[in-house]
Amino acid sequence: MSVLASVTTHRELVENLVMRDIKARYKQSVLGYAWAVLNPLVLTFVYYLVGGIFLGQANATFPFAVHICFGVLFWNLFSTGLLTATEGLVSHLSLITKVYFPREVFPVSAVISKLVDFGFGLIGLIPLLLMYRLLPAPTILLCIPLLAIQLLFTMGLGMLCACANLFYRDVRYLVQLSLGIWLYLVPNIYTLEKVAAYPGVYKFYMLNPMAVLIEAYRRAAFPQTGSLIELLPYLGLATVSAVAIFIIGYTVFKRNEARFAEFI
Repeated sequence: MSVLASVTTHRELVENLVMRDIKARYKQSVLGYAWAVLNPLVLTFVYYLVGGIFLGQANATFPFAVHICFGVLFWNLFSTGLLTATEGLVSHLSLITKVYFPREVFPVSAVISKLVDFGFGLIGLIPLLLMYRLLPAPTILLCIPLLAIQLLFTMGLGMLCACANLFYRDVRYLVQLSLGIWLYLVPNIYTLEKVAAYPGVYKFYMLNPMAVLIEAYRRAAFPQTGSLIELLPYLGLATVSAVAIFIIGYTVFKRNEARFAEFI
């Protein structure tokens, strides 16, 4: 059974898991969903101080605050989705032992639930757009297929990490450490032009699917940041990588599914 079929067949379970995750995240919180708006804005302010002022990354062609905030929203969607997916099996041990259903619904629903935070985060972008009098181009619709690629990539990694984390609980810490490093390998705190100044580094840098996708989101929404066409070869590679990671993640997950009960 494919992941799509599993999610469709167990739609109610996925919806319940998503709602459970959202409610648990903001339970007994004074600000509630406002945190989903404030978090990217605070990060934008910090990154602007470090990258825009201290490192001199800001330029006159495009507001650096918008550059950062827009990229941070998509990065947060990826990083929080992957972290939650990694814990997907371990945090639902009681459900796993009670009744059988495809276990991949746990990492998949974990990733889907982060779309809610992403949606609220977009609200925080509006004041910046008004401040700088910016209006996204109609090509922002291209962000939808780009988002599908990112979700595929995140779910694939999520299934791999969730499976590994059930067997070896150190994996969650390895994922956190990796994301802390990966954060600096995407063009948020700096611009892609700075990396392109070093052709040898640029070729390896663009093998990073998240770096390519985040820059592609930015160029699709705001063409003044650069030509999206220039990224097409790298987007093709990112798409192939996302599909490959998803297939590998799903295959490994299903092959080990029968062993999950042994490690609970």
